[in-house]
Amino acid sequence: MQIIKLVLAVIINTKIKALFFIVIFFLQITSAQAKDIFVEGIVTHLNNQFSRHAQHSQNKLGKIIQHVNTQFIKTNLSHNNELVFILAGQSNMSGYGRTSKLPVAYRRTPANVTFYVNGYSTKMSRFAQFGPEVGFAHAISRRFPHKKIKLIKFSAGGTSLFAWDPDWRLSKARITRNASAGPLFEKLIKTIKRHTNIKGVRFAGILWMQGEADARYPSSARSYSRNLAQFITALRKELHTPSLAFFIAQVNPPAIKAFPYRNMVRQAQKRSTAGIRNSRLISTEGLEKQSDNLHYNTAGQLALGQRFAKAFIQTTKYHR
Repeated sequence: MQIIKLVLAVIINTKIKALFFIVIFFLQITSAQAKDIFVEGIVTHLNNQFSRHAQHSQNKLGKIIQHVNTQFIKTNLSHNNELVFILAGQSNMSGYGRTSKLPVAYRRTPANVTFYVNGYSTKMSRFAQFGPEVGFAHAISRRFPHKKIKLIKFSAGGTSLFAWDPDWRLSKARITRNASAGPLFEKLIKTIKRHTNIKGVRFAGILWMQGEADARYPSSARSYSRNLAQFITALRKELHTPSLAFFIAQVNPPAIKAFPYRNMVRQAQKRSTAGIRNSRLISTEGLEKQSDNLHYNTAGQLALGQRFAKAFIQTTKYHR
């Protein structure tokens, strides 16, 4: 009812009369699928109105969009005994944390967690370096000790969203020097299919850590918001989960000449999570880094994984 009241307030103040009929319809529906359709329609409509009205109306609409995202990102998978997460992105997803510096307790893979990286099942301590999966796995395992947790990770360092484009084109990949990486979206889907039956699984969420490469190039930075929306839509479609939760870690490269468009990408990520339902922005402020001031170190990667986990737990209804 709180969301409905907010929508009605905007109707009165901005005369968006079409919303009134949507709200009345919502009062009469009860199924989860119908509510899902309602949310998708109203968020799309609000996003369209967001760009048409004066600044004072935009502020009100923006608050409603964010509130709708926060409320409806919550899902109930209490009858599903398996939580499947997809971890994807570039080098800070691959990870530069040093396994040898991990506390002993974090060097083991939790008993109820299965970890796959770039197509292979492995223990988290197998490699010399790690990404956010370690902190995430331990936090999620503690919160859901009776669930089977599966993490499927696929990452490629130094890659822009042009390289992850569902409609991959060599000419675009060359703009950000990613031609050799090939069509990463296609490779991601193949990796996921290798480890799970997509049609038979209800995925719990996507963890996305990417964008530093786009901050280097004007064309990829300017189109980041659109490219990210297309990526999310296509991935949700491939996974047969149109409302799949998407957690985006906000990039934080150093403010130097190598990343002249960092603020453009950061703002694009912020706008995207405000406008794309079931998405949430994860702050990376304060995370410890390597001496290059770009890649997160051992403590930074542990904390990043824990932030992802905290966001998932806070925005999702689950029973132990």
